[in-house]
Amino acid sequence: MSTTSTGSRGPYARSTERRRSIARAVLDTVLEEGHERVTTAGTARRAGTSEATALYHYPTKEHLLVAALELSDEETALRPFTSDPAMGLDDLRAFVDTTAERTHVMRLHTALLGRATSPDHPAQEFLARHNREAVAHFARVVRHRQGAGTAHPGLDAVGVARQFLATWDGLQAQWLLDPSFDFGDHLVQAFRRLTGQNWMEGRAVLLDPSVGV
Repeated sequence: MSTTSTGSRGPYARSTERRRSIARAVLDTVLEEGHERVTTAGTARRAGTSEATALYHYPTKEHLLVAALELSDEETALRPFTSDPAMGLDDLRAFVDTTAERTHVMRLHTALLGRATSPDHPAQEFLARHNREAVAHFARVVRHRQGAGTAHPGLDAVGVARQFLATWDGLQAQWLLDPSFDFGDHLVQAFRRLTGQNWMEGRAVLLDPSVGV
């Protein structure tokens, strides 16, 4: 195979592998010590490469942090969680409990979320895409629940999804400042209120008292 090939063993594949190993090194540092301890020199050592190579792929520390967040998102992912619009509140609670175990990543996400509002910040594209995908998913969840009779039929699904994600980000920031409350329980209760589930359940009992038995 030619050395100029971009196939599975060519330069493109090697470059992709190198980028991933650097991102892995950053994420491991974040998980163990927090994003404040990430440096390009330390990342290069951990990835088994030179600092110049690390900077070639990720020109600033902010780029390194974004790479770590992308890799974490890929690994923890909402993937099995967000792939099913029929998700239940137990699924939501379980996912929150799992992500809360990665507190350092939550801190990184919250920190980058604020900085990404600046034009041309390295995190802007990734977090904007992440947000669009999350809004689209939770809008599907709301529509599914409207069809199942567990969400108010008059609600705008996209609007509810945006409000829910804003609540999630806000509760996450509050929990990082003061972890004395149950983050997962608060988030589930917010979802119930925003989707009108409490109202729908109360209505069902009024229409058919046997439902509450």
